[in-house]
Amino acid sequence: MTAGKAYLIVVLCLVLGLLVSQAWGQNLSVFPKEEILLVGGDFRLRSVTSNMAGANLLGGGESGGFPTQDGATKAFFDTRLRLYWDFRPSDLLRVHYRMEIGDVRFGGGTENGSDVTGNLVPVIGPGSGGGVGADGVNVETKNIFLEFAMPFLQGLSFRGGIFGYGDRYDFNIIADDFAGFQLLYKRGDVEAHFVYLKFFEGATRDNADDSHWFGIDGQLQISEATRAAATFYYWLDQEHRGTLGFTPFQYWLASEVTSRLTSGLGPIQVKGYAIYNHGEGYFGRRQGTNSGANVSLSGDVSLSFGTVGLQVQYITGERGSKLQLEGGSKDTKNIGAWLGYFNRMYQGPEIISLGPIIDVGDGFSSKWGTGNGFYNGDYNGRVLFIARSAFPVLPSVSLHAVGAYDRAAASNANGHYNRGVEFDLWAQWNIFPKLWFRFGGGYYITGDWWKNNSDASFDGRRPGVPHPDNIWQFGTRLQYDFG
Repeated sequence: MTAGKAYLIVVLCLVLGLLVSQAWGQNLSVFPKEEILLVGGDFRLRSVTSNMAGANLLGGGESGGFPTQDGATKAFFDTRLRLYWDFRPSDLLRVHYRMEIGDVRFGGGTENGSDVTGNLVPVIGPGSGGGVGADGVNVETKNIFLEFAMPFLQGLSFRGGIFGYGDRYDFNIIADDFAGFQLLYKRGDVEAHFVYLKFFEGATRDNADDSHWFGIDGQLQISEATRAAATFYYWLDQEHRGTLGFTPFQYWLASEVTSRLTSGLGPIQVKGYAIYNHGEGYFGRRQGTNSGANVSLSGDVSLSFGTVGLQVQYITGERGSKLQLEGGSKDTKNIGAWLGYFNRMYQGPEIISLGPIIDVGDGFSSKWGTGNGFYNGDYNGRVLFIARSAFPVLPSVSLHAVGAYDRAAASNANGHYNRGVEFDLWAQWNIFPKLWFRFGGGYYITGDWWKNNSDASFDGRRPGVPHPDNIWQFGTRLQYDFG
């Protein structure tokens, strides 16, 4: 052995010894262990039957849909597999990757999607590709990020890449997968994070280009039963190719309190939040400023025979229509309408939110502040009353019932407030641990707000239908969660 090779081996041994001793002092795992690679995910098989066949076509896909008149019925099956890998070489570092295959609709081919303006564009990535909808290009990267603990401050960590992010306020402000980074802090009774997200990189859209999202969120565990939190979000948009003449922005200031109370009936889980929103440009939709509030109070009591809950939500709105408020036919420099990027509720009533049965408000989805009058009421705001209950009927079967009254906070151009009433009924059967089956449906009785309402059309200018259908949707969902 030459002197050079011997020297190299000695140096490598010294470096390895230093690493092992440092890890030993910090109680870290250097060599592979059983938990170094964690695998998990979920598999879903779903069926949907509804009378919303025309809603997607009239609404432009992601930009939302509306109740139609004499609408056709549609029914389909689809499937989805989500897998994630967590590579954890030590207790202070992990690399996360989450993929999705689907949703693959049985027998469906590649479909078109729509951009933020409602213009159809080819789908890149999630199309099925196969002639019978059973093979081809259908794999999507959901999340891919690196997370590690900061060595200089206990409890502080960094996350960067593509990750899922949503607010704590029933996802009323923002919820999706985004590219960006986070600084997270957790120590004792305090949790906080800073987040930066980047939207719409490049000059690819007319009314949303190169947007920056900043946020800071913190919570304090006041007692074992009570937690308080506060959040600030700021969306700095760009000038949109000169279409507005100014730089749009929006900010949200929010607070939340959750507490578990005791009563003669049983323990009560109470949650209340308030959100103030102010900005200019309304995400590129109008001139002038907007200011509004979103307030919610809910309580769920655990009884000997099940749980019963109530929720009241009020979202401020402005009287009139999109045509008036965006077209300038009335004095609209400052309006009292509240706005959210996500513009919809999660896990609320089945049809007027992303409900728990099949997890899709099919045809009525609204992102990017485009608004469609369905979720959160758009310009007219919303007053929502929800009653919910869950009862075990067998050791492995529970029955769930939901009722909701949906009303606008401000009248539409026709002077109407009543949006509708929804009733849901569904059951869950826990077949095996982590394998469950849900089935049921919802029925939405449309009110006068939808009749002859120009807001119930994609461009906000065409007249709405005079006699909108009541909306119904039924589905099944078989899902296995693993990992």
